[in-house]
Amino acid sequence: MNNKKYFWFILSILSIVIIPLLTESCADNPSSLGLKFILPGDTTGVRIFDSYIDTMLITSTNVRKRTNTSGSPYMLVGNSGSYNSKALLRFDNFSPDFDSATIISATLTLSYENYYYPYTSADSLGQIGFDIFKVQQPLSYTTITLDSVNANSFGTVSQGNYTGFLTADSQQISINLNTSMVKDWLEYAADTNYPGKNYGIALSPNGGSNVIKGFFSTQFTEVSAGVKPSLKIILTKYGVNDTIVTEDAKSVSLVDGPLTQGNETFSMQAGIGYVQIMKFDLSHIPSTATINDVLFYLTIDSADTKLSTSSSRYVDLLYVNDTLHSTSGYAYSTYQSGNQYIVRLVSNQQPTPFQRWLDGQANFGLQIAPHNYTFDLDEYSFFNVNASDRTKRPHVVIKYTPRITHK
Repeated sequence: MNNKKYFWFILSILSIVIIPLLTESCADNPSSLGLKFILPGDTTGVRIFDSYIDTMLITSTNVRKRTNTSGSPYMLVGNSGSYNSKALLRFDNFSPDFDSATIISATLTLSYENYYYPYTSADSLGQIGFDIFKVQQPLSYTTITLDSVNANSFGTVSQGNYTGFLTADSQQISINLNTSMVKDWLEYAADTNYPGKNYGIALSPNGGSNVIKGFFSTQFTEVSAGVKPSLKIILTKYGVNDTIVTEDAKSVSLVDGPLTQGNETFSMQAGIGYVQIMKFDLSHIPSTATINDVLFYLTIDSADTKLSTSSSRYVDLLYVNDTLHSTSGYAYSTYQSGNQYIVRLVSNQQPTPFQRWLDGQANFGLQIAPHNYTFDLDEYSFFNVNASDRTKRPHVVIKYTPRITHK
């Protein structure tokens, strides 16, 4: 090989070796020393933060938030262990034309919705018993919560009662109401200064109940006809008989009961209002980062989870606004994969909560609650941050893009 050919041969070999090295040095993976040479606002590539690998303090607190259930398709009535529920029902918008009428009979008809708590076959066959008392205070059925009432909110003289076994969907019961009470309702419709006010009635469980049962409420909107609470009044006025049948009413359930938390789990329950507030420490993610994606994983403790057959079987996460745990914004809903409940905490409608916290908004955490929070008594149990099996603890994976700012 002559000298000229040898020279070009050596130059070619050096090119093959050196060019990839130069290319690598220009890749979008600058060292910490090189970051200062990147223009402000430029990205340095997508990075992944994994709470199972990296450092993130997650704190978890169980909170009881009173809830209004007036939008529920159920009216829940009964006792079960330490749990009890009364339902309030108010028929209104009566015509003022029936003052001075004589009430011959008044019949309340309720339809069983085949909902029972607890959710076992034995409970489905359980007995329910309740008395009907006057509501003695003006209560807003659309906002009332359990802590809004006291012993003086309800009368002590029974205006009707029922004891029996409800086992079939849409099974109906009829209860004769005190005609004097119903006459007061009609008089009040004609004159709001009348002393016998119409604040509604309370279906209050008695000793004949060993289960909580659900009746179709005034909010039931599906196609089944004739299942809402109805009132039939037969009366006479000026010697003329008349009949009133109405479903025009409001209803709400007031449920109370304890919820036991496990050593390694946290529990939430709809209807009563037990939720979990979870906070995430983002101090190990650059404050100037752009959050691209957030996946959050919870592992369910199936042994202590109690869901009805009609349960939606997912939970919602909401942005917490303040120390009173009020919430707002988009509800992020989980989907289930095996024993994990997974949620993607990004939305086209607003910035992810993690981005808002990085941008300086106060970090009060996220509320985790059953999706049917105001509907039923679904109870969820998930492994907490102190679970002995680390793979079952709450898990966060964040994809973010660091951005550079220069002073």
